[in-house]
Amino acid sequence: MRVVFVIPPFDFAWSVGNVFKKARNGVLPPLGVGFLAAALEANGHETLLVDAMAEQFNVAETAAAVAALRPDLVGVSIITFMNAPAAMATVAALRGALGATPIVLGGAHVTTRGLAVLNDFPGADYAIPGDGEIPLCGLVDALASGAPVSECPGLWLRDASGTPVATPDAPKLNDLDLFAPPARHLYKQDLYRPLPSLNLGSRVATAITARGCPWAKCAFCHQGSGCSPVFRRRSPEHVVDELEMLAREHGARSIVFFDDNFCVMPGWIRRFCDLLDGRGLRLKWSILARADTVTPEMLRRMADSGCYSVQFGFESGNQDILDLIHKGITLDQCRNAVRWARAAGLEIRGSFMLGFPTETPEMSEETIRFACELNADYMLFFAYHVLPDTALEEVALNHGRLCPSENFNVHLPSYVPDTYPDGEALAQMIRTAYSRYYLRPAYVLQLLRRTLRRPQLIYNHMVGLVFWAGLMAGGAGNSAASHVAPPVAPPAAPGK
Repeated sequence: MRVVFVIPPFDFAWSVGNVFKKARNGVLPPLGVGFLAAALEANGHETLLVDAMAEQFNVAETAAAVAALRPDLVGVSIITFMNAPAAMATVAALRGALGATPIVLGGAHVTTRGLAVLNDFPGADYAIPGDGEIPLCGLVDALASGAPVSECPGLWLRDASGTPVATPDAPKLNDLDLFAPPARHLYKQDLYRPLPSLNLGSRVATAITARGCPWAKCAFCHQGSGCSPVFRRRSPEHVVDELEMLAREHGARSIVFFDDNFCVMPGWIRRFCDLLDGRGLRLKWSILARADTVTPEMLRRMADSGCYSVQFGFESGNQDILDLIHKGITLDQCRNAVRWARAAGLEIRGSFMLGFPTETPEMSEETIRFACELNADYMLFFAYHVLPDTALEEVALNHGRLCPSENFNVHLPSYVPDTYPDGEALAQMIRTAYSRYYLRPAYVLQLLRRTLRRPQLIYNHMVGLVFWAGLMAGGAGNSAASHVAPPVAPPAAPGK
């Protein structure tokens, strides 16, 4: 069977505050779809991808592109509530364009929404929560052979009355080495480009070594709300085999790892670094980490084997807020993590959120001061957004109000705690955070020193400067009404 995967339209550039509509920085290959495609191809099926977000298609263009491929089954990936509206419009358009062709939903939004997702998407036939390889292969094999789909494990579908029901759970595999790496042929590489802080040239690839979050307790995140899969990690050998293939067959020289927290299992990390060194892979790589799981020895070992950048989610500079959101870290642990990473010679990236429930403007000021104290190479300041069905949702709604906009932007407040007078006050705080952080003499001096050590980063810094200017001009906190022509749907798009 021919299976076409679809990433629905979503204006990623605007969502991260970039006012330049054609910008592609930060749009990266969807690895989850790649894993599913590899599993299907191992079973003899053909797979294709329409990445409407990367292509910058609208809904009508997406449906036309999918229909032109004449699929036997369409798989739509819904990552979060951010692209759910566009996904709804896309599924409706696909149903109109494809007639009875089966449509299956997957992705994090499906898992967190539960069976109700089939009511949200009346044009879809099936949905698959969690790990999709086994259920999707079972579904496609059943459709190809004419076997009863209701006997496929791990599948959500409708019974004769139209009520969503679940088949028995699919077996959970703890050995991730049984899954092939992503099918890289799916991706049009010229569509993808890392953010300036991760861009070491055009030959950049993405990878992931684990599934699930090893912490899975943060109250603001779906992973901390009982929806995270059990943490499992591929073997170091399996990961390095993939990296060697990326270097040999795709010319990759830099790897961006997207594990929720790369810095767990110290023995795994030592073995991984030993394998990189032993095979002579001169790769540069970046990671995400928690401040409470890194050690000086671990950071030095990774740096010795090519790690050049680490990003920490600090979230807040106020300990009461960190405790409220169940982050599980202290301010001193953040200070230590930055100090140790700097001593190891790593580039440091960090992120904070402003506007948590009960957070006062004075607490936000604490966060800005703490960020300046840490003095990371790159720092991001987002608005807190209430994710549906997370542990913090009820607290947020009891201590503030929603003010959603049609065009999601991580910097544009969609929630205002009752400690702030209005959304504009919170938006101004976010703009203040960016201006105070990046216009400090200490930061400018650090930037100049870093550029002198690595002159190849001049282009990245220029791109970053343009991005920052865009944030100040309109991408961080100004009314979303000024952002015209969202890609979600032109007026005639079905499902609008």
